[in-house]
Amino acid sequence: MITVVKAKSQLPGGTVVSASDLVLDRVVAADAPKGVITDRLAMVGKTLAVPVAENQMMTPLTATAARSSVPQGHVIAPLRLADSALATLLRPGDVVDVIAADAQSAQAAVVAAAARVVTIPELPDDRAGPGPEGALVLIDVDSQTASVLAQAAASATLSIIWR
Repeated sequence: MITVVKAKSQLPGGTVVSASDLVLDRVVAADAPKGVITDRLAMVGKTLAVPVAENQMMTPLTATAARSSVPQGHVIAPLRLADSALATLLRPGDVVDVIAADAQSAQAAVVAAAARVVTIPELPDDRAGPGPEGALVLIDVDSQTASVLAQAAASATLSIIWR
């Protein structure tokens, strides 16, 4: 038997984990996934990369230290995808190019190349479902690319392609 860290309740992706979100539980060692977290403090302050079910055992793949793990000169930038269905296909760690399409000029251009997906935040239940504004994705890009991306978001429709 080993002691593992589990989610106390269902948590949406993008949640910053606090000690009150976690419980310790004893399980048969053979039933625990490889790399299971055994120290509650190892999860506190991490951002969930994916939704977590109640009583789910936590592993390093469950969370990311997103806000502190971007390389120097990089930022985590919001990306609002016009097609919400694309966000359901994304996974943290995916590398994508962001394309801005301008309907008036009938032109499209890559505005962020090789951006790493950090997380796809889930909306609280009272705001669930795709809205007219599209789906939110957080990506790791350099500071200059973040500025270009923000400018493109103000005047174009944003989409992605995978690398």
